[in-house]
Amino acid sequence: MRRMVVMVLALILAAGTALAAPRDLIGKKIPPVAGKQPSGAPITLDAYTGKVPVILTFWSIYCKSCTEEMSALQKLFDKHGAGKMAVVAVNEDGDVGLPRVRAFIDRFGAAEGGKLSLPILFDEKGDVFRNLGVVHMPTLIYIDKEGIVREVIEGFENGRELAVVSAIEKLVISASPAPLKEIESEALFDFDVLSPVCGKYRDGKWYQPLDLDESHADSVARSRSQGEDYLRREAIRRALARIGVTLSGEERAPTCYVRYGLELRTPQYRRDALDQFIDRLNLPRVLEVVNQETIERDRDMQLYRRIKIALPAIREQLEADGFTVGKTTLRIRFARATQIEENTFIESITNDFPYLSSIKADRTTRDRAEYLLVAHTSAARAAEKLKALNVGPRKLSVDLLAGDIVEVSMWR
Repeated sequence: MRRMVVMVLALILAAGTALAAPRDLIGKKIPPVAGKQPSGAPITLDAYTGKVPVILTFWSIYCKSCTEEMSALQKLFDKHGAGKMAVVAVNEDGDVGLPRVRAFIDRFGAAEGGKLSLPILFDEKGDVFRNLGVVHMPTLIYIDKEGIVREVIEGFENGRELAVVSAIEKLVISASPAPLKEIESEALFDFDVLSPVCGKYRDGKWYQPLDLDESHADSVARSRSQGEDYLRREAIRRALARIGVTLSGEERAPTCYVRYGLELRTPQYRRDALDQFIDRLNLPRVLEVVNQETIERDRDMQLYRRIKIALPAIREQLEADGFTVGKTTLRIRFARATQIEENTFIESITNDFPYLSSIKADRTTRDRAEYLLVAHTSAARAAEKLKALNVGPRKLSVDLLAGDIVEVSMWR
């Protein structure tokens, strides 16, 4: 591990050019990654990004948990195949020499019952580690098909295997949802979430709940419940994506308004299209938790769950409610409405329109804003649902015109 000590010092000295941590990359495009394989052949991340999701794993031959994880990644890669994901293993053992790394790879492949087929980038001078701010091993960086970093997992702890599988499944499913006609009878998804224990804290320690009638056990139970609710919601979201339906729904990972303040409160969320669909499901028929693990800590708990979803039950509800896998794009144009009335109508779509996939303003065609509405239903059904939206005491007129244009008028 001599090299790692040197790398940490180098990162501190080069703070102006290096990332503070790999987690700083989340939500951003991955920087260029290039080098050579142990064979001497060149390798670049660009060869994979834009085609499939990519997992970057950082490892050393002296890191036991790294090599265990390499074995798990090889099995996952074999399961999904090169057409759905890629794994690039970045090795940091430049100080011990390439021959020793090659010998280790040969022994490792033989011990696992077959040759290690994952491409390996031999980071001889530590450039990749340094550029991405990696100081812990193993570290995994998850990159979606567009080259955006979606998740980072550093180090090793109990439950890590489920967390790794969960992150990979998220990438693979989002990249290649199965069409409706080829849907299987059920799907298994692995999830993990960190759920904080909200309440009042003193000197960094839990002091009392927000409601004095509750106990610490009640606050912990509330944290667990919020984590479970989040995981059920994400399981339904992923099941819909497997079928080919992407409903509008905000990210709702369990959190508190003030993470480390004196008072931690649970946020409130507005309803969205995903909420509306879940409300219509018979969840005991649709969803089953088949494996679980919970790690409780002082300020939060980590929940790992394997959830089985009955996909035909999801499809039945979609068909009963008039959903289509294909999307319809409508242009919403206001013929008569004040700015406040326009905002009321758009907010009502966000909260109460069940087929919503996305909606965004488009100011490129007229002086007055128009909106592009993407819905998982036909244009006629979408227009009928828009007519039924609750806009308060105002009168509402919705007309579907040629070219999938929806003309809206509002007045008192």
